[in-house]
Amino acid sequence: MAYRDLNTLSVREQVQHKYARRAAKLVNVFQCLIVSANPERRRTLDRAASESGWKTHVCADPQAALAHVNRWLVQLAVVDLDTPSSATFRPLVEQLAAQSGLLSIVCGHDGDVQEEIWVRQQGAWMYLPGVADSSNVGLLCSEAKQIVERISQAGDNQREPVKPVA
Repeated sequence: MAYRDLNTLSVREQVQHKYARRAAKLVNVFQCLIVSANPERRRTLDRAASESGWKTHVCADPQAALAHVNRWLVQLAVVDLDTPSSATFRPLVEQLAAQSGLLSIVCGHDGDVQEEIWVRQQGAWMYLPGVADSSNVGLLCSEAKQIVERISQAGDNQREPVKPVA
C-alpha cells in the first residue's frame, strides 16, 4: 500500500519511505497529523488524538503538513477548516484524499452544507461540523485506531500468491 508512486521519488526518498513504513509496522506506532491554524484548536485536537493512543504531529500550515506526510507514514490526518483562512487548507484536504491508506477527519464550519458536500466528495473518512470539544474527535480517533490496526493485521496476514513452477 504505497502512499505515492515510488518511481517519482529519489533513491534516498525511496529508502526513507520503505524503512519508515517498516519501522512503523514493527513497533505498531500509529501516527496522526493534526493541522489547524488555531492554536487552541490544535491543542484540543492533539489532546484528543494522544489520549486515543496516537503519536501526534501538529502543524499550523498546509505546507508543513504536506512535508510531514511525504516524509513519514501517517495513518490519520485531522484537518481543521473551521478558521477564517480555511481556503488555504482546501488543497491540503485534496492531497490527503489522494493518499492511499490514510484516514482523514475534517472539522468544518457548522451549517456550511457546500463545504460538507465538497469534503465528502474529496473522500474524507469523517466530516465534523462545528466541533466544540474534543470528546467527538477522541471517539473518532479511537475508532480510527481500531480500523488502522485491523488493516495492518490484515496486511501482515496476506501472503504472496504461489506462482506455478514452469
